[in-house]
Amino acid sequence: MTNSKRLLSIALCAVSLTSCATEITGSTESTVALATTTTIPVAPTGSIISLLEQLLPVADGLGQAVVDGDSKVFKAIVAQADAILVAIEPLILESKIDVLESVQRVVGLMRTAAERKRPADADKALRFIPLIIEAVTPLLNL
Repeated sequence: MTNSKRLLSIALCAVSLTSCATEITGSTESTVALATTTTIPVAPTGSIISLLEQLLPVADGLGQAVVDGDSKVFKAIVAQADAILVAIEPLILESKIDVLESVQRVVGLMRTAAERKRPADADKALRFIPLIIEAVTPLLNL
């Protein structure tokens, strides 16, 4: 009798589990229109000094944006800083002055401030930029 009870319980389980299957009615395809908005930032141009000066207002708002948790703003700020770095690198290499590493470090601090939510790094970057400008100006004979 025990075998017949086991078979009966297995049959009941099999029947009850198959009756709970989900049936999908209608189409399984979904089409969702993707919202695509692209903004193309203007590539920064100018001399080494003017590009460094353009970096000042960019770095100025980063610390507060990180404190406020406004990721859209601080991601835009980091993108601007990266664009300035891309524009300034060939100019510094061409002038043969040894400040590229310092500029890269400043932009790296800005990137770290945004990625790791460290407003103090943004403040450090903001304090270093005038020092770099002050060091570069006599080297460029301006």
